[in-house]
Amino acid sequence: MLSWQSLQFYLQFDRRWYETADRHRPDPAHLAAFRELVPDGWTTRRRGLWFIADPPGRATPAQGWKLHVTAAAGESTEVLRLALPVLFAHRAAFKFLIDPWSVDLTSGKNFSRTASGKFITVYPADDAEFRAVGEELAAALAGRGGPYILSDRRWPGSTAVYYRYGGFAAIKQLRPDGISDLMIAAPDGALVPDVRHPYFSAPPWADDPFPPEEAEPDGALNGRYLPTAALMFGNRGGVYLATDRDTGAQVVLKEARPGILVGRPGREAAEVLEKEYRVLSALADTGYFVRPLDFFHEGGHAFLVEEYVEGPHYSRHGIVTNPVITGRLDGDSLRAYYRAQRALWRQIAEAVAAAHRRGILLGDLSHTNVHVTEDGRAVLLDLESAVREDLDPHLGVHTVGLASPRLRATNRYDRANDWHCLGALMLSSIMVVNNTTGFHRPAQDRFLDALAEDLGLPAELTALIRDLTDPEAVDGDTDPDELLKRIDALPFDDPELWAAPVPLAEPAGRRYGDPEAVPGLRDADLAATVGLIAAEIEAAADPQRADRLFPTNPLAHQSNPLSLAYGATGVLYGLHRLRGTVPAPLLGWALAKDVDPAAYPPGLYVGQSGLAWAFDALGHPEVARSLMAAARRHPLRHALPGVLHGTAGHGLAALHLWHRRHDPALLADAVADGEHLAAAAVHGPDGPHWPHTTPGDDRPRTRLGHGHGGSGIALFLLYLHLATGEERWYTLGRAALGHDLAHAARLPGGTLGFPSHTGPAEGRTVLRNYWDEGTAGVSVAVVRYLAARPDAELAAVADDLLRDSARRYAVFPHLAHGLAGFGNVLLDAGELLGEQRWLDEARRVADGILLSRIEHPDGLGFPGEQALRESCDLATGSIGIALFLDRLRHARPGTRTDFHFTVDGLLP
Repeated sequence: MLSWQSLQFYLQFDRRWYETADRHRPDPAHLAAFRELVPDGWTTRRRGLWFIADPPGRATPAQGWKLHVTAAAGESTEVLRLALPVLFAHRAAFKFLIDPWSVDLTSGKNFSRTASGKFITVYPADDAEFRAVGEELAAALAGRGGPYILSDRRWPGSTAVYYRYGGFAAIKQLRPDGISDLMIAAPDGALVPDVRHPYFSAPPWADDPFPPEEAEPDGALNGRYLPTAALMFGNRGGVYLATDRDTGAQVVLKEARPGILVGRPGREAAEVLEKEYRVLSALADTGYFVRPLDFFHEGGHAFLVEEYVEGPHYSRHGIVTNPVITGRLDGDSLRAYYRAQRALWRQIAEAVAAAHRRGILLGDLSHTNVHVTEDGRAVLLDLESAVREDLDPHLGVHTVGLASPRLRATNRYDRANDWHCLGALMLSSIMVVNNTTGFHRPAQDRFLDALAEDLGLPAELTALIRDLTDPEAVDGDTDPDELLKRIDALPFDDPELWAAPVPLAEPAGRRYGDPEAVPGLRDADLAATVGLIAAEIEAAADPQRADRLFPTNPLAHQSNPLSLAYGATGVLYGLHRLRGTVPAPLLGWALAKDVDPAAYPPGLYVGQSGLAWAFDALGHPEVARSLMAAARRHPLRHALPGVLHGTAGHGLAALHLWHRRHDPALLADAVADGEHLAAAAVHGPDGPHWPHTTPGDDRPRTRLGHGHGGSGIALFLLYLHLATGEERWYTLGRAALGHDLAHAARLPGGTLGFPSHTGPAEGRTVLRNYWDEGTAGVSVAVVRYLAARPDAELAAVADDLLRDSARRYAVFPHLAHGLAGFGNVLLDAGELLGEQRWLDEARRVADGILLSRIEHPDGLGFPGEQALRESCDLATGSIGIALFLDRLRHARPGTRTDFHFTVDGLLP
């Protein structure tokens, strides 16, 4: 799953799909300046937001000391005009951001802090040119500046020119997850990562040409605040826990870096932070907001000092207490939860009213700036967006699913938006579906109606949420005193409320048992829905593009365009299963792509063995054979152990194709994968497991679940036992499954969830329920072990595992980490264990998925990764959902219809 920060970049270029910077149409200012001055013979090309200029007749070295130029907002065109004569005179290769909008974007608070501020990058031919160009740029840009480039060191005496050692050419080294790291060569020729730290660093063989005379002072800020821990980092600056040496109190420091922009249009982060200090000071005596303690500047940075508020933010508080998530749906639990929520809603409403009385608009009231203390107080903090009416500039910063449609259209705050945010927070406390409802507004009424019916919510609550989130509401429509009366009057104390079981707590068979009983879920309705999804996917295909065939998860752009999980073959595989064929131009697009081992790992979901599985299904077994041969000899074949990216996934593909094509070499591949896993296993008190590192984290961790952990490995080993008849594979696999089960945690409703990994942080991690990480994925293996042979221990735990997937609501509808993955394992249980109740529960899951649907004139779509745009991919997009809905039509006890890369033909 991509980080929130990474996803933000792909939202900039299209309203419907995740898109790359290549789709951006630039303002001409920078390009015009370049064309006015460029000498004859220079060649140029565009790459994303960069425009690259190469001098004639010169080869650029692969690595060395490079120069960066930063520029302040609104000054980039003039800075480029001043720098270009220097660069052209030295015939130095360079690149620059293509327009002023790009400079503002990369200076924004949501941009990568290790890449921010780099407006011009210069690639000197040698050290002499590095020094000469650096000196002349520093002179030409004297008095200029921009965001501090964290990965670099400033050129002596300059505030505009920076330098660091790194790669000039893109030397890439593939990782098992399909993403490539940038590398540089050590003096002995070995490749080492070209790491861009958020601080200056150089490889050991590269001596800093301008070493600082002395280390920067390290100690208390403003003479009194000693940082003790980092709570978060961002391009705007960090947030730190600190000790106030004057008082001994624990405080929070919020940092604003110079040159970083916040909002639309961008404002200097330091200016915004100082405004936040003024707003908090004006609200300090209300008792609803965090108290500001100090504001100061140091080293060009601004710092806001606040009291430390202990307690989770509103979203995390809901995750661990919401009955829909915890599964505790009895009347007493519902009453206790909603009474507590009513008190929080009242406090938030009082906070909003208090701000409005003082002429302050909160602007971006969201899950993360409401914290809930241990004694049940709601404390509002992080008022970056708050403005004093008719005084402060509006930033337009908002949270999807919380902000009013008018704010999203105008970037202007008003009082009605603050009340809209409160109503959206109230909806999120019933179920966190705000990303979906924010991206596709028509889904909000669907979710509210469904939740009200399923939970027996009082009409007063749903009416209040609808009034607060009315897109036509304007300032003055909400009377704070009347609102508080409505909140107080919510009848959560009524003993008759929830006296009878709520529908969501009842077995699905009572409502969904008859496949033809529920409109929208009848077989014919499901067939029509699947047809509309497939039609929309085909309509979205663009065989003229080289970078992707279908609109997809951004991970397809970061890895490769063909993968099962995010790329073209996963979608084509799905269309073929649904329709029996795919359009020839679409299949031709996929076959035209080179599958270079340097860009394609060997694994199942993003690599060659997954492509082999897909092309075999698409009618090209010889292509599959060739791909499996390439995967067999790939150096990353055993780099990771799991199903998604590692040995177990490759082994699954080998067994599947062996079972279909009877090629003994493929069975030998699977056995070799098993031997490697057996040799690599670490045997501990809970059973065998496979610790490994992940990108960005050098600490070996033992992952849990299907995608990366022991459950997925156990599934492969079970199939290997069934294929070979060797009991040792069953024994190892069953023990690996036991290791994962040993780390299960019981939710209040009695079902089981799993942390993502073992280790010291296990108790602090969110319990996962999904297919890739969590309960649903563990259940995939448990169900198949039970289908293979009796197992009293697994039989005892299976019901609690499967009930956790019997949900109508989750944050996302996806296959990898959402409802479709829940529903698919319930179909597994219904088919392989012969229990109709799980097929009924899968129908309830499908009902929940359809709440997220996005209706188009001739088709249906679904929100993709984080529900911020639509997507067609298998893991997080509409084809994965369509495959589950289609399977729901055909699944019956005793059948074998799973599409999700299992080898169930080997089961008894």
